[in-house]
Amino acid sequence: MKCYKSKWILTSEGEILEDYAIVVDEGKIVNILPNSEVKFDDEEKIVKELGNAVITPGFIDLFTQYQYTDVSSSKPKCAKNKVKKFFQTIAKNYTFVGVKSDNYSLKWANILSDYFAMDRNEKISSFKTGIIESIKQGTTCIAQVSREYKYFDIINKAPIKNYLFFEVYADSSDKSKKKFKDLRAKVEDLIYHKGENTHIGIMLHSISSVHKKLWELFSKYCRKHNMIVMTRFAESQDEIEWINYGFSDIDLLHKFMGFRKITPYAKGVSPVEYLNNLKVLSKKVVTANANYATEDELAALAETEVKYVYQPLYSEEICNKKLPFETVLKYFKGNFGFSTQSFKTEKSFSLLKLANEANAEANLPIDELIKYLTIYPAKILRLDNTTGSIKIGKDADFNVFKLPEGADYNALKDLVTPYSTYSKGRKLIKAGNVRFSL
Repeated sequence: MKCYKSKWILTSEGEILEDYAIVVDEGKIVNILPNSEVKFDDEEKIVKELGNAVITPGFIDLFTQYQYTDVSSSKPKCAKNKVKKFFQTIAKNYTFVGVKSDNYSLKWANILSDYFAMDRNEKISSFKTGIIESIKQGTTCIAQVSREYKYFDIINKAPIKNYLFFEVYADSSDKSKKKFKDLRAKVEDLIYHKGENTHIGIMLHSISSVHKKLWELFSKYCRKHNMIVMTRFAESQDEIEWINYGFSDIDLLHKFMGFRKITPYAKGVSPVEYLNNLKVLSKKVVTANANYATEDELAALAETEVKYVYQPLYSEEICNKKLPFETVLKYFKGNFGFSTQSFKTEKSFSLLKLANEANAEANLPIDELIKYLTIYPAKILRLDNTTGSIKIGKDADFNVFKLPEGADYNALKDLVTPYSTYSKGRKLIKAGNVRFSL
């Protein structure tokens, strides 16, 4: 049994505790009490004096794709990968001839071209790097999106909670049926092999890359089995044009990926109408971005009770547009979380830094802002019974931030990295040093 005495605790339960301690036993928070009531004569209790520090719940990154962590910095080393990269570049340049460099579909083609040129070991190394760097910044739960099964064993053994969303897309009814059958069998097999930290959901890639039949099959399946569905939504101008006209530059991306031409089942409708007519949208659906949705569409989307992922870095870099933080708060208050996804060579995995930068627009109190990194995304992932707040009975997933002398918990507005990070009471990070392996 260990007791952590701190000057401040932000519980994410509506309370800010001053001069309190949490008691942890076998990975659970078993007590929260004033520092003055901590007894030192209990031989079974180890007392940790944290001093002028603030304890927060562990952070939750609501959309990660760690397989791409090293894409922007990785260069082919062996001859085989150099050849792969050469032919990928030729194919990309041929497909996207005349397309502007800031085009959304071309940007994704560049990312995929680099990724396809990496070998298996490089991809796995990239994936592990993303997980480690994220935990160093205080993340104790992630929602990882990937269509590749090779990452399952890694994430399943990771010392933090995770939601693994398997990504699917299809361009025809026949392919939809096959994709559904194959993934259903794989998911049901993995459910029997997953650890207690791992949860599984479905990522229907986007409106423009998922055939009507696939939407129908997985929507019905996930409702039946109470699974969370995630999708990208109104992410790019290419997607909006595709819905309106039946074609756009996104067709070039599909061609580059080996897709046949997929067309919308209905044209001239809004993204909300497109999915609502398929009976897709519900409170069990998580949508990412909505960068090109109008105010009326955002209001309609919010009415469906879907949850939302705010990806400001990714939206600026790849989509050329992001929603203002105040707009997100207006339509999804209490129903969204952050994603640190970025494709820059020098990227930050700090959810706290990202939230503080976004909050410059809205100036939420720091204890309220922390909820968007903790309890709110925990509720979205339906993990709030075990994580997301400092509460007796929950797992001991928490961060310790050392504060400057004389400062109170509001100093979190100027901090980036915790001093230490714990998952189920296990210390994973101390002073930037990693105390686990993947």
